[in-house]
Amino acid sequence: LLAYFDHPYTNAILEGLNSVIQNVKTRARGFKNMGYFSTMIYLTCGKLDLSTVTT
Repeated sequence: LLAYFDHPYTNAILEGLNSVIQNVKTRARGFKNMGYFSTMIYLTCGKLDLSTVTT
């Protein structure tokens, strides 16, 4: 707690990202390899605008 006053940085963004990745990991039980898992992480965390790709 006292370290925050010396260095006002928190790891809240990383904890949120870790939570999202853990959720993807839970959903990814049926994937065959790590390539599919990493693709799901990129698609979930990348905030890509896929509407331009599908039109």
